Amino acid sequence: MSLLNQWKEVNGYMIKDPGTFFSAYDETHGIGYPIAFMLLSYLAVMLPVAVLSAALNITSPSNAAIGLGLFLGLGVVYWILGLIEALLAHGIAYLFGARGVSKTLEAYAFPTVVRYCLWWIPLVNLAVGLYGLYLQIKGLSSFHDISTGKAAIAAILAPIVFLIPVTVALAAVIAAFVLDMGSQPQPEPAMLLFELVA
Repeated sequence: MSLLNQWKEVNGYMIKDPGTFFSAYDETHGIGYPIAFMLLSYLAVMLPVAVLSAALNITSPSNAAIGLGLFLGLGVVYWILGLIEALLAHGIAYLFGARGVSKTLEAYAFPTVVRYCLWWIPLVNLAVGLYGLYLQIKGLSSFHDISTGKAAIAAILAPIVFLIPVTVALAAVIAAFVLDMGSQPQPEPAMLLFELVA
């Protein structure tokens, strides 16, 4: 079965009957399968907004292409961030006995469409996102045969662990710009030498 057909089938289960899917799923894949599945999912959740952006700019083909490209590019950025989150969750779940990074990636890849499908609608995106996170927790628990509590700790701590260094780095960059705005420009050493000679 092709990746696209499997993607459709798995997403059907994630929407209709995720409990049955998680309890019955026993396939073994390499690491490439969940990575490709997750990329396809992120591009799929960005596609409606990308197409809408292109349609609204139909009179300017270059703007339509830029809008389409930006949203699909954003899907790739979210895919990379999703992979980082999944790997951090695996590192935490590993402490609880989880083995096999591809299983963790599958637990994160399969509910991606559910978790991010309505990301552009305020409040609805929060409810659907939390349900998608719950499905990822259930996937971690089921695929690694660890308790739901341990899977929840891994899934909830992963974004926190990821956000701390990102927040610190952003704060440092912002602080550097703010502090630099208040300082007076100093003459360059070559200019000081020129002033002494003159």
